[in-house]
Amino acid sequence: MAMAQDGSALPRLTSFSTRHAPQGDEVDYWRQARREAYVSVRTDPVDSTFKGEISLGRYTDFRLSTKRARPEEVRRSACDIAQGREDEDFLYLVFQLSGNLLVEQAGRRTLATPGSLVIYDSAEPFYLTAKEYYEQVVLELPADNAFALAGVSRSNDLLARTYDCGGAAGAVAAFFVHLAQRQDRDRLGAHRLEPQATALGASLIGLVAPGQRALPESLRRAEALAYMRTHLADPDLDAEGIAAGLHVSRRTLFRLFEGTGESAMTRLRSLRLERARLMLRTQPGKQISTIALETGFSSSVQFYRAFRAAMGMTPSEYREAGITGGPAAPVLPDLKT
Repeated sequence: MAMAQDGSALPRLTSFSTRHAPQGDEVDYWRQARREAYVSVRTDPVDSTFKGEISLGRYTDFRLSTKRARPEEVRRSACDIAQGREDEDFLYLVFQLSGNLLVEQAGRRTLATPGSLVIYDSAEPFYLTAKEYYEQVVLELPADNAFALAGVSRSNDLLARTYDCGGAAGAVAAFFVHLAQRQDRDRLGAHRLEPQATALGASLIGLVAPGQRALPESLRRAEALAYMRTHLADPDLDAEGIAAGLHVSRRTLFRLFEGTGESAMTRLRSLRLERARLMLRTQPGKQISTIALETGFSSSVQFYRAFRAAMGMTPSEYREAGITGGPAAPVLPDLKT
């Protein structure tokens, strides 16, 4: 098991792909991959040319995966639940990226469309149908703990409903989609974001829950950080824009960061520099002026001054110091054809 410098475990990453299955055994391979990545289900690909792929990150308190597949039907019956080997119940928060997915649970049916969020629970029978190629990011949370952190009583009210990812919910969704797509490239960075990710997953439940209660300040601050990360490339992003995106007042935004050692805008600059350092390490061919623009600095001069003030060296010196990042991102095959 890979460890961080502080002795804590880095996320474990596993990939499943029907490309690795013997010819003719793709369907059986996919059924087993689904059981290992999620919970016990019965899946029936729609045609014999099925292809699918899962990239899964296992963290201490959650799992996060990207799943791409051709049309399939998935069932989890009461019998499957009774015979399952899972030690606890899990809540699945599905961020649909492309294609549509019909979700049936708790007497309801809903369609997950690109840009939306749908939730289902492993403790209740469910039925999933995809009639076209689809791609999604799936966040798996231990159900009881997730509801407790969100301050919401556990019920079926959230299940099989389509939620629009706008406002603060959109910022949280973008955080998880981005993390899922980058966790293979930067395991240490993903590990450092793990505490925030746990809080954000719970906050998302609180955001969409009917009659939601006020969220703890730590969760609201995590939402603000997620919003900043999502929009940090915008050089015009300021306190007023962040507050408007979160549907709170400027005063509330400032109060969220009281006692943290950084103001909201100082934290935004720290996040921009954090992203810039990552790009300098992992994209050695990218011009520094481009990195400055893509991390929200209005000019290269502003970027150089801020970077040197924070790091004690220029971006060029930082890059030339031989600080290297993780492996290049894998090139995924096209499953549509």
